[in-house]
Amino acid sequence: MHDLSRKPVHLRASALCIRDGQVLFVEHRSFAPGDPAFPETYWILPGGVVERGETLQEALRREVMEETGLECSVGGMVFVKELLYPYPGLPEQGVRHHSVSLGFHCEVTGGTLVTGRDPELPDDRQMILQSSWLPISSLTSYRLYPPFLYELIASGHQHGFENPCPGFFDSML
Repeated sequence: MHDLSRKPVHLRASALCIRDGQVLFVEHRSFAPGDPAFPETYWILPGGVVERGETLQEALRREVMEETGLECSVGGMVFVKELLYPYPGLPEQGVRHHSVSLGFHCEVTGGTLVTGRDPELPDDRQMILQSSWLPISSLTSYRLYPPFLYELIASGHQHGFENPCPGFFDSML
Protein backbone atom coordinates (compact mmCIF):
# COMPACT_ATOMS: atom_id res chain seq x y z
CA MET A 1 0.00 0.00 0.00
CA HIS A 2 1.25 3.49 -0.85
CA ASP A 3 1.72 6.02 1.93
CA LEU A 4 -1.06 8.39 0.86
CA SER A 5 -0.42 10.70 3.80
CA ARG A 6 2.67 12.02 1.98
CA LYS A 7 0.84 12.85 -1.25
CA PRO A 8 -0.88 16.23 -1.26
CA VAL A 9 -4.50 16.83 -2.17
CA HIS A 10 -4.35 19.55 -4.82
CA LEU A 11 -6.66 22.54 -4.56
CA ARG A 12 -7.60 23.76 -8.02
CA ALA A 13 -9.59 26.76 -9.25
CA SER A 14 -11.50 26.70 -12.56
CA ALA A 15 -13.00 29.57 -14.56
CA LEU A 16 -16.40 29.27 -16.23
CA CYS A 17 -16.41 32.16 -18.72
CA ILE A 18 -19.41 32.63 -21.01
CA ARG A 19 -19.61 35.35 -23.66
CA ASP A 20 -21.93 35.76 -26.63
CA GLY A 21 -23.27 32.20 -26.41
CA GLN A 22 -19.81 30.65 -26.16
CA VAL A 23 -17.77 29.13 -23.32
CA LEU A 24 -14.02 29.41 -22.87
CA PHE A 25 -12.32 25.99 -22.88
CA VAL A 26 -8.83 24.53 -23.11
CA GLU A 27 -8.21 21.30 -25.01
CA HIS A 28 -5.99 19.21 -22.78
CA ARG A 29 -4.09 15.94 -23.03
CA SER A 30 -5.32 13.21 -20.71
CA PHE A 31 -3.80 13.09 -17.22
CA ALA A 32 -4.13 9.29 -17.49
CA PRO A 33 -2.70 8.46 -20.93
CA GLY A 34 -3.31 4.90 -22.01
CA ASP A 35 -6.31 4.42 -19.70
CA PRO A 36 -9.23 3.35 -21.90
CA ALA A 37 -11.64 5.02 -19.45
CA PHE A 38 -10.34 8.43 -20.59
CA PRO A 39 -10.04 9.89 -24.07
CA GLU A 40 -6.55 10.95 -25.10
CA THR A 41 -7.72 14.59 -25.18
CA TYR A 42 -10.69 16.47 -23.77
CA TRP A 43 -11.87 20.04 -23.18
CA ILE A 44 -11.62 21.50 -19.68
CA LEU A 45 -12.28 24.88 -18.16
CA PRO A 46 -9.16 27.03 -17.79
CA GLY A 47 -7.67 26.79 -14.32
CA GLY A 48 -5.18 24.96 -12.21
CA VAL A 49 -3.52 24.43 -8.86
CA VAL A 50 -3.57 27.19 -6.27
CA GLU A 51 -0.03 28.01 -5.17
CA ARG A 52 0.84 28.48 -1.50
CA GLY A 53 0.21 32.11 -0.51
CA GLU A 54 -2.17 32.80 -3.40
CA THR A 55 -5.81 33.62 -2.93
CA LEU A 56 -8.30 31.65 -5.02
CA GLN A 57 -9.00 34.76 -7.09
CA GLU A 58 -5.29 35.42 -7.70
CA ALA A 59 -4.72 31.80 -8.71
CA LEU A 60 -7.68 31.85 -11.08
CA ARG A 61 -6.62 35.09 -12.77
CA ARG A 62 -3.04 33.74 -13.13
CA GLU A 63 -4.17 30.39 -14.55
CA VAL A 64 -6.60 31.97 -17.05
CA MET A 65 -3.84 34.30 -18.25
CA GLU A 66 -1.27 31.46 -18.53
CA GLU A 67 -3.62 29.14 -20.40
CA THR A 68 -5.57 31.57 -22.60
CA GLY A 69 -3.89 35.01 -22.60
CA LEU A 70 -7.12 36.52 -21.24
CA GLU A 71 -7.76 38.61 -18.13
CA CYS A 72 -10.84 37.95 -16.03
CA SER A 73 -12.81 39.10 -13.04
CA VAL A 74 -13.86 36.37 -10.64
CA GLY A 75 -17.50 35.99 -9.61
CA GLY A 76 -19.32 33.50 -7.43
CA MET A 77 -18.55 29.83 -6.95
CA VAL A 78 -20.66 27.54 -9.13
CA PHE A 79 -19.31 24.07 -8.34
CA VAL A 80 -17.04 21.92 -6.19
CA LYS A 81 -15.53 18.86 -7.89
CA GLU A 82 -13.51 16.14 -6.19
CA LEU A 83 -11.39 13.78 -8.28
CA LEU A 84 -9.62 10.68 -7.07
CA TYR A 85 -7.81 8.49 -9.58
CA PRO A 86 -8.06 5.55 -9.50
CA TYR A 87 -11.69 6.11 -8.62
CA PRO A 88 -13.15 5.43 -5.15
CA GLY A 89 -13.80 1.76 -4.58
CA LEU A 90 -10.96 0.66 -6.84
CA PRO A 91 -7.67 -0.67 -5.47
CA GLU A 92 -5.33 2.16 -4.48
CA GLN A 93 -7.98 4.82 -4.96
CA GLY A 94 -6.50 8.28 -5.32
CA VAL A 95 -2.88 7.08 -5.51
CA ARG A 96 -2.17 8.74 -8.86
CA HIS A 97 -4.28 11.85 -8.37
CA HIS A 98 -6.44 13.56 -5.75
CA SER A 99 -7.75 17.08 -6.25
CA VAL A 100 -10.59 19.33 -5.24
CA SER A 101 -11.61 21.90 -7.86
CA LEU A 102 -13.59 25.02 -7.09
CA GLY A 103 -15.34 26.42 -10.15
CA PHE A 104 -16.13 30.12 -10.38
CA HIS A 105 -18.27 32.08 -12.81
CA CYS A 106 -15.88 34.61 -14.38
CA GLU A 107 -16.05 37.42 -16.88
CA VAL A 108 -13.33 38.06 -19.45
CA THR A 109 -12.19 41.66 -19.10
CA GLY A 110 -9.25 41.91 -21.52
CA GLY A 111 -6.41 40.25 -23.31
CA THR A 112 -6.16 38.35 -26.59
CA LEU A 113 -7.00 34.65 -26.86
CA VAL A 114 -3.90 32.50 -27.33
CA THR A 115 -3.07 28.89 -26.68
CA GLY A 116 -1.07 29.12 -23.48
CA ARG A 117 1.28 26.72 -21.81
CA ASP A 118 1.97 25.17 -18.45
CA PRO A 119 5.08 27.05 -17.26
CA GLU A 120 6.05 24.19 -14.95
CA LEU A 121 6.31 21.71 -17.85
CA PRO A 122 8.98 21.48 -20.58
CA ASP A 123 7.84 22.01 -24.18
CA ASP A 124 7.80 18.29 -25.00
CA ARG A 125 5.43 17.55 -22.06
CA GLN A 126 2.89 20.35 -22.50
CA MET A 127 -0.69 19.35 -21.69
CA ILE A 128 -2.49 22.27 -23.39
CA LEU A 129 -3.29 21.69 -27.06
CA GLN A 130 -5.45 24.75 -27.76
CA SER A 131 -7.67 27.38 -26.16
CA SER A 132 -10.98 28.28 -27.78
CA TRP A 133 -14.45 29.71 -27.34
CA LEU A 134 -16.85 26.79 -27.93
CA PRO A 135 -20.49 27.48 -28.89
CA ILE A 136 -22.94 26.46 -26.17
CA SER A 137 -25.32 25.23 -28.87
CA SER A 138 -22.84 22.56 -29.99
CA LEU A 139 -21.06 21.56 -26.76
CA THR A 140 -22.27 17.97 -27.16
CA SER A 141 -19.91 17.74 -30.17
CA TYR A 142 -16.93 18.09 -27.81
CA ARG A 143 -15.56 15.80 -25.10
CA LEU A 144 -15.91 17.93 -21.99
CA TYR A 145 -14.38 17.00 -18.67
CA PRO A 146 -15.86 16.69 -16.20
CA PRO A 147 -19.07 15.53 -17.90
CA PHE A 148 -21.41 17.43 -15.54
CA LEU A 149 -20.33 20.62 -17.36
CA TYR A 150 -22.80 20.03 -20.20
CA GLU A 151 -25.80 20.39 -17.89
CA LEU A 152 -24.25 23.01 -15.59
CA ILE A 153 -23.43 25.31 -18.51
CA ALA A 154 -26.80 24.86 -20.22
CA SER A 155 -28.69 25.52 -16.99
CA GLY A 156 -26.53 28.46 -15.97
CA HIS A 157 -26.71 30.03 -19.41
CA GLN A 158 -30.50 29.78 -19.34
CA HIS A 159 -31.18 30.67 -15.68
CA GLY A 160 -28.01 32.50 -14.55
CA PHE A 161 -25.27 31.57 -12.11
CA GLU A 162 -26.53 33.39 -9.05
CA ASN A 163 -27.25 30.17 -7.15
CA PRO A 164 -26.06 30.76 -3.57
CA CYS A 165 -25.19 27.07 -3.09
CA PRO A 166 -22.71 25.58 -5.58
CA GLY A 167 -23.20 21.99 -6.69
CA PHE A 168 -20.89 19.25 -5.43
CA PHE A 169 -19.71 16.57 -7.88
CA ASP A 170 -17.73 13.52 -6.79
CA SER A 171 -15.18 11.46 -8.72
CA MET A 172 -17.82 9.49 -10.55
CA LEU A 173 -19.33 12.55 -12.32
